[in-house]
Amino acid sequence: MAQTSICTIQGNGTSSPLAGQSLTTTGIVTAIYSGTGTVQGFFIEDPDCDGDPATSNGLFVYNPNTIGLSLGQRVSVSGTVIEFQGLTELTSVTNISVIGSGSVAPTDINLPISNSLLWERYEGMMLRFPQTLSVTGNETWAQYGELELAPQRLYTPTNAIDPNDNPASGTSSTGSSNLAAVTASVDQNSRSAILLDDGRTSTYPDPPPLIGPQGTLRCGSTVSGLTGVLMYSYNSYRLQPVGAVPLQHATRPAAPSVGGQLRIAALNVRNYFTTLGDNGASNGNELLRQRTKLVAALQGLNADALVLCELENNDPASSDLLAGLNDAVGGGYAQIDHDASGAFTRSVIFYRTQSLTPVTITWALNTSTFERAQITQGFSANATGRRFLLSMVHLRSKLCSNATGTNLDQGDGQGCYNARRRSQVQELNTHWASIRSTAWIPAQLIMGDFNAYDQEDPVDRMRAAGYVDLVTGVPAPWTYQYANTFGSIDHAFATTAMADAVTGAAVWGINSDEPPNLDYRDANTAFYQANAFRSSDHDPVVVGIDVNAIPVGVEEVQEPAGIRFGYDGSRRLAQWQSERPMKVELLDALGRCVGRLGPALFLELSMDDQPRGPYLWRCEVEGEGAPAVGRFVAW
Repeated sequence: MAQTSICTIQGNGTSSPLAGQSLTTTGIVTAIYSGTGTVQGFFIEDPDCDGDPATSNGLFVYNPNTIGLSLGQRVSVSGTVIEFQGLTELTSVTNISVIGSGSVAPTDINLPISNSLLWERYEGMMLRFPQTLSVTGNETWAQYGELELAPQRLYTPTNAIDPNDNPASGTSSTGSSNLAAVTASVDQNSRSAILLDDGRTSTYPDPPPLIGPQGTLRCGSTVSGLTGVLMYSYNSYRLQPVGAVPLQHATRPAAPSVGGQLRIAALNVRNYFTTLGDNGASNGNELLRQRTKLVAALQGLNADALVLCELENNDPASSDLLAGLNDAVGGGYAQIDHDASGAFTRSVIFYRTQSLTPVTITWALNTSTFERAQITQGFSANATGRRFLLSMVHLRSKLCSNATGTNLDQGDGQGCYNARRRSQVQELNTHWASIRSTAWIPAQLIMGDFNAYDQEDPVDRMRAAGYVDLVTGVPAPWTYQYANTFGSIDHAFATTAMADAVTGAAVWGINSDEPPNLDYRDANTAFYQANAFRSSDHDPVVVGIDVNAIPVGVEEVQEPAGIRFGYDGSRRLAQWQSERPMKVELLDALGRCVGRLGPALFLELSMDDQPRGPYLWRCEVEGEGAPAVGRFVAW
């Protein structure tokens, strides 16, 4: 019977020049997948097919009945050549004859390959990857048994490459002079990855392949010496394993140690809604599981203050999560929030009353520039009385809904609404500077979800304004995974006054490395674990603070000799004493007069009827020219 070589069947293009023809070919069996739910066939390869490197030596034979075949047999196969979902294969098999035996040495492949089009020349062949490969994507692991592998974790290009600055340490926030580097990184990522499949076509394999002892398979797990056959289906080249997959599981991390006497953490809780529906939990059971996992995460953070983004924009949602946390830890947390119209989510601050006391009003910026209120609260560390500002950030997402004009994706790697996020940071910078001036508190910590990677324009505007980026590294720590690439869109910044008190900052990798199927949804109950892992899709950021290093921040502006001022916080009394009669006027943070006293040698004013926060006093002394001016914080 006339024979047609595998190489001739494959040709040197993306599809076979012999598609639709019935013919006979020969090759050595390299892999067999039989039984219901598998790819139902076997691969053959002819190492001596031809000398053309542009043609593949391997071929898939679709044949659900593979009884009697074994690896290493040389077979003659008759069937019809077709292109099935882009894969050249033999189907409608009429004859399989064993004609001998042989062996095939796998072809070594190192990633990244030089051109993504090169995969076609290896279709159907047995390949070996000498490198240690890292799991950089597990989104479809539980459902389809798939893992994305690369020589190392793949990063979103703009997490390290600035579209408008080279080197990336620049702080420009307009232009695209370095766009070519971003584009090159996208291309390298595409050439660096290969999809590892499990030889099956059924969904939700039980158990999922390669599941680890912790009931998960985290990104960062590694594979060394991987061997498999390459096929194409569902728009992807994929490796079907041959033999055992030598996977080393990445283990789950403990909560990071950041030093200091105060721990401040920030976490996007991914739509915690007590109103059941499409935005968060769809039913009561889902809500209970979601609450259990989030409480475990918050408890594990063991923070004195928690900046939480993406709760339902109402009081019941935050109150319910706060109650869950207090139940778990035996109480002690209170909350700062702000009722405002806007997007369907809000941000809140939970704080431990034993450690912190609010000493200012709660500022909320909620102009038309924003989707939700951005809040700032002044706290006093109970151990020392030193004060700092804690500000939360949740900027516009990259989702392109209703984007127009400059908010459309500009093709620079920063996604939709980058212009809006830039404007939001600019307005926040002005707002925060005003707060620091008004409150006389130079120490400020800013945390939250910026929806901008480390080298994108909004983050550059923070650095340009003089804020210190607290979570740094090479590569920068990641908090989020999208499309099998990682980066940090959750950040922590401090004013220089606050940065001196920071003892450490870190990311707790409880979410972005975990498979999405470990979350609270009903569809994922087979994988559900009542712990912090995959409680959200963002990883929390944690900052440690030395309470003794927070600057005092309260200075007398002018106090002529002979005037003594004091504030008794335990009795909430402000007191002035002078050698000559004096008059005192007291102003609040908005410049409104809230009290007038005198003339007398000793003046005392109760602050019981006044809110906590900063105050300014002016004192006119008989016989003195310029008045004395001072400031203090009432708590």
